[in-house]
Amino acid sequence: PSGTGRELRGPQDAEAAVRDLAGRGAAAIKVSLNAEAGPTPGDGELAAIAETAHELDLPVTAHAQGSGQVERALGAGFDELAHTPWTHRLSDDVVTTAATRLRIVSTLDICSFGRDTPQIRTALDNLRRFHAAGGTVIYGTDLGNGAIPPGIHTRELELMVEAGLEYEEVLESMVRAPLEPGAPADLLVLGSDPLDDLEAFDDIRMVIRGGRVVRSE
Repeated sequence: PSGTGRELRGPQDAEAAVRDLAGRGAAAIKVSLNAEAGPTPGDGELAAIAETAHELDLPVTAHAQGSGQVERALGAGFDELAHTPWTHRLSDDVVTTAATRLRIVSTLDICSFGRDTPQIRTALDNLRRFHAAGGTVIYGTDLGNGAIPPGIHTRELELMVEAGLEYEEVLESMVRAPLEPGAPADLLVLGSDPLDDLEAFDDIRMVIRGGRVVRSE
């Protein structure tokens, strides 16, 4: 839809776009590298985006879809892939390089919506090898894309385990920052221990958000 993206007309325009978004309060810069949907920014524009965003302490995330797009995100110095790559199997060299340079937001269930599909099998293979190579995986669902429920999506957690993450690693992937004594935090109170069964997230008893307490009915 109109207004959801911004077309670029060269590296200088890319730099100006990042500065404009930062001035509007952006917390991150997202770049569409969807070669299957149409033209994508050039390499000079990608480099300008990354350089300017990092100068302003903003992370850069990429929707990398199609052959060669993950490699372009790596070459530009992006910080994150907004989705586990699902269109094709990444080479082992690309996976190893990615594991040292960026993190991946899981969003696995958008490849399957609970079904067995070629896309979910490819995504699981890519994420499994990325994780085994030491890469950082972040929990995310791409809420709003199809039949993804709001709240914590247990199916996504289960797929992350299928990709090789331990239960404790799955929980760590859901935390925005390291937990330290005295640091501010929002809390979930569950009815059982998620380290025993991730379906504990289907039984949320209380949420404490910004000091406000919300109890389940």
